[in-house]
Amino acid sequence: MPAMTSISNLSADEIFEQWLRHCAVSDRRPISEEDADAYRYIWSTWKRFLDGERGQGSEPPVHWADVTPPFVVTFIQSGIRSRKTGEVVSAITKRRYWRVLVRVYDHAVDKGVIPENPVSSVADRDKPPIENPLGAILSPRVWDRCIQMLDEPIDPEIAQREIAVRNRALLRVLFELGLTPAELRGLLVHAFVDKAGQQDASIKVDGESYTRVRELLISEHTRLGIVEWLRVKATSPVHAASEILFSGKTGKVLTDEQLLNLVRSFLLKACASVGEAPPLRLGPQIVRNTLLVRLLREGVHQDEVVLRAGLKNAKGLLHLREHLPEGPRLKLAGATKRKDDEPVEPEVRPLLRA
Repeated sequence: MPAMTSISNLSADEIFEQWLRHCAVSDRRPISEEDADAYRYIWSTWKRFLDGERGQGSEPPVHWADVTPPFVVTFIQSGIRSRKTGEVVSAITKRRYWRVLVRVYDHAVDKGVIPENPVSSVADRDKPPIENPLGAILSPRVWDRCIQMLDEPIDPEIAQREIAVRNRALLRVLFELGLTPAELRGLLVHAFVDKAGQQDASIKVDGESYTRVRELLISEHTRLGIVEWLRVKATSPVHAASEILFSGKTGKVLTDEQLLNLVRSFLLKACASVGEAPPLRLGPQIVRNTLLVRLLREGVHQDEVVLRAGLKNAKGLLHLREHLPEGPRLKLAGATKRKDDEPVEPEVRPLLRA
């Protein structure tokens, strides 16, 4: 596409930052600093594409306000690559990029900067597919392989062994408790309650919204994994002072992307080792979904599963119904037909581990 004379005098950076400021004061859920950084990376990828970094060689730059729907389609199909591997990204990631572009360009239209949104004008067949609303889960073979991998010893000679110890402890907690990504990332050191072998250890989890703090019992394997990590953490100049249980390489909270990459890498390795194609979604949520389904299949009462998951009531499990046999599925359907929206009331005791 040849360069054009844009009707807008705003640069790509200016319109993007204007949109961020607008979101900060108008959205019911303002964009966090962490999300803003992720959106800036998405926009920077778009800017490089606009500046001519397309294909093998450089091409004429295009002003952000002059793009056409076909240009957007080309970007979505071939302009987004993984930061680490350079490979084509998943449909979910493409949809994430798509949504950011839609929102920025919608803002430009609302402010009268451009007459119409070229991103929204793309034909439906060329838009990244909307995610399946039903929760994806791991196959039994992949799940079992993941558990086996978590039991394998860590080579004491590997580089960055402390990170390997942290990762295994974090993954054990994820697979055993099925915490949400935000809960897992936000765990503090004092959330780990270890009675020094006198009774079961546990983790206290702050809910993301209305839910009370819930105490979840953990296995001896997971307790030992956390103890080992805390021992390593205490000797690290980066991690020692951090109150975050599973602190990142800089001692701060892991970002959503860092957690996603960690879990994704682990799950890809498990899928490859059993010869299965990886599912569409690979991240903490699919682990959480799988654990909740396994509990329901094993006959754990759905109210117990609701409490373990930090949900309000059984309606929060409805997206998993297709993975359940008839009995649990009918029980779940019956519970979700209630007209009231009352929360499940917890008993005063630590919740049983899986």
